[in-house]
Amino acid sequence: MRKKAWMIAAGALVMANQPVWAETSSYSYFSDRVAKTQVPEQLSSSDRQFYAEVFGAIRGQNWSRAAELLDSRDKGLLHDIARAELFLAANSPRVEMGPLLSLLNAAPELPHAERLAGLATKRGATILPDRPMTVKMASFAGVTRRGKPRSISDGTVPSALAALIQERIVADDPAGAAAALSEYPDPLSPHARTELQQRVAWSYYIENRDDEALDLARAAANGAGDWVGEAHWTAGLAGWRLGNCTAALQGFEGAAANAWNEELRAAGYYWASRAATRCRRPDLVQANLRAASQYGETLYGVLATEQLGMAGTTVRAPDFNDSDWKQLKDRANVRRAIALGQIGESTLADQVLRHEAQIAGDSTHDALLRLARDLSMPQTQMWLAHNGPQGSRPDSFARFPSPRWVPLDGWRVDPALVYAHTLQESNFRSDARSPADARGLMQVRPGTAQDMARARGQSLDASQLYQPAINLEYGQRYLEFLRDRPETQGLLPKIIAAYNAGPLPVSRWNSKVKDNGDPLLFIESIPYWETRAYVGIILRNYWMYEKQAGVTSKSAQGLAQGMWPRFPHAGGMELVRVGTTYNN
Repeated sequence: MRKKAWMIAAGALVMANQPVWAETSSYSYFSDRVAKTQVPEQLSSSDRQFYAEVFGAIRGQNWSRAAELLDSRDKGLLHDIARAELFLAANSPRVEMGPLLSLLNAAPELPHAERLAGLATKRGATILPDRPMTVKMASFAGVTRRGKPRSISDGTVPSALAALIQERIVADDPAGAAAALSEYPDPLSPHARTELQQRVAWSYYIENRDDEALDLARAAANGAGDWVGEAHWTAGLAGWRLGNCTAALQGFEGAAANAWNEELRAAGYYWASRAATRCRRPDLVQANLRAASQYGETLYGVLATEQLGMAGTTVRAPDFNDSDWKQLKDRANVRRAIALGQIGESTLADQVLRHEAQIAGDSTHDALLRLARDLSMPQTQMWLAHNGPQGSRPDSFARFPSPRWVPLDGWRVDPALVYAHTLQESNFRSDARSPADARGLMQVRPGTAQDMARARGQSLDASQLYQPAINLEYGQRYLEFLRDRPETQGLLPKIIAAYNAGPLPVSRWNSKVKDNGDPLLFIESIPYWETRAYVGIILRNYWMYEKQAGVTSKSAQGLAQGMWPRFPHAGGMELVRVGTTYNN
């Protein structure tokens, strides 16, 4: 019975197990989308069975069976693309010019058309059927991420010096690293010296030696290159913790002015507004908040918008609609892609829709994007969001996919939070696998998942983590596990940090990070660069998914007020103030 339970449709489970908090979260929106679509099915039940067998034969290199099946029935919706796959498959039988030209004449809009034409030319064809012209598409920027500048490699820093400084930093000895840098006799380039000074200044900061951090960061801020912005940022944080509002304000304004990416620029403006509040400069408070709010898809851009009272009425993402279908229904590739999705040929469906976007013209792009979203094709959706007609710009929802996938046992965690992790962990690639063997959508490690399965008397094969419903289930379980750990105290930023770094580092940071009970200061003082950036990215993603669902973000409101958001819908107060737990 247990094995059968694993195969129950998640869509049915989600309706039966609707959580009590459903009406006050993104749950209603995302769960409603599971059963709601404006895309008509293209294949009957018998057609699905037939074409699944055809493509199964092609994938299994049973060439004669595939050809026999295609010849056994009158031409249907997927005959042409199945023949194209058969003709072009590696190791498939030789195809002569006649069948190639016949297929090109019948379906010149296929993504295989140019390869078929090339093969026909090799077979002696001199006149080829016309094919639709592909249009060069513009590339659009993706979602912003808090990164760090490239390390300087200009030949002025000996490997021995770089290794010694890094060794001292890893050993929590910033003074030793500073001594190695100051005692080096040969000149370094301004860019290289700035980077090394900033790295050592940050080491002082995470060791809670804020006076030294401020001094060295200020020196680095007078240097050159992209690391100057990071140095100003460190000076701002050190000044903030020292209670020196002037130093903090100067540092954060310098970070905003010298930032090399939007995330740091928005952070600099937002924290400058906080420092201006301490310095009793209301004129600078509003000016910096307005500047930060211009970067609306960044962590601090969202917070600035909240603090300015500009969040406004929530607007849900636009769904695929009847008008879209009327625009697309006569496009053969569109109907093929829908049909391919019905038989599990998602990779080929993705190729078809991408090609269609390049031959269909500008007017259909937005409808194709909404179609990909409705068909739960996140990779296609993101490609269409990042590639489109010149002069266009898809809305922000397009860059945040929300496929109709449901955890095996239904939603227990806010779907917006699960999607927020999935976007960052795998970019919605269900086959993703990390060097550490984390797998699938939420990058769940097999050992962790198997431990959770055994705790419930279940078994799990590692390969099952590539199935969306199962991976989302174990990712959700792990978030619940972290929610209940004493290290995280049920506080959302710490749970997110633990998802990336594990509970033990969070336990250390609870006592070692001097955050003074300030959740934003905790986030910005996390010693691990990757985790520090990760927390901000997940929170931003979470808020964008809440916006997509038309839900007001309690966690964004809380952080804008200096309060800690708790794990969503865990019971009790949603926002809390926490006293400092720092131990020197």
